[in-house]
Amino acid sequence: MGFTLLILAGGLGSRFNGTKQLHGIGPNGELLMEYSIHDAIKNGCTKVVILSNHQCIPELQVKLTYLHSKIKIDFVDQFKFDPDYPNYRKRPWGTGHAVLSCSKFISEPFLLINADDFYGHDAYVSAKQMMDHTDFQNYGMIAYKLENTLSEFGGVSRGVCNTRQNELVDVKEYTNISLEDNIIKCDQTDAGINKDQLVSMNLWVLNPSIFAYLNKAFEIFYDSNKDKASEELFLPTVINDLIKGKQLMVWLNSTEASWFGLTYAKDLDQAKASISLLINREEYPLILSSNG
Repeated sequence: MGFTLLILAGGLGSRFNGTKQLHGIGPNGELLMEYSIHDAIKNGCTKVVILSNHQCIPELQVKLTYLHSKIKIDFVDQFKFDPDYPNYRKRPWGTGHAVLSCSKFISEPFLLINADDFYGHDAYVSAKQMMDHTDFQNYGMIAYKLENTLSEFGGVSRGVCNTRQNELVDVKEYTNISLEDNIIKCDQTDAGINKDQLVSMNLWVLNPSIFAYLNKAFEIFYDSNKDKASEELFLPTVINDLIKGKQLMVWLNSTEASWFGLTYAKDLDQAKASISLLINREEYPLILSSNG
């Protein structure tokens, strides 16, 4: 069974000080998302939907032209999506709204990822296995050990997963997580966090049924926040409410796959080095655009 890959590439990159989704990290200037698309295609992906903004989309369309011979790609401008609401803010409405913005372009089970995260090939293998068991009431998530998701250059935010066996109970946002004196600290607790704690990196296995839930959630959110400049509707918040209301179940697989991402500008050199190492191991081709 084929699936759609939905890539969220609309972030403003405030901590990165730039449009990190457009920074090349491969030897030929390949974007981080190009490696994600490569892994997804290898595991049965038949369509890619990229959510971004009007500043980035033209450059992305040119950069990814070579992929049209391999797979169908749709580009969605989040700011042009208007579910009967005036979207006049400079800042997007959050990941819940971002996914909802793509509802007209997705009609099959889909895998959701961030453009600025590298998840590793094994994560896509695991996601494809979960995809085969996904339906309107059963979703999935690929989770990572916290110690494998930190940045050397500052604190990060992570969705800490509360689980019951391999079932997700909820995801709670922890902020400013960093390693200090061999202790993983954050803003939410003085006790520290276990290095093996599973966290969400926004790698979700979803069904189109999510759009009806998100549409209803956004209506409620908008009524309370339409005049606020920075309030956002987060996808994990919606999913937490659905789990609590017993409207769906989310099954969780953990992975030992290599993860790295672009949170800070200084992460860029480390990401380039990590990709170079994987290419030297022949896990990825030297030139993605020439790979069949």
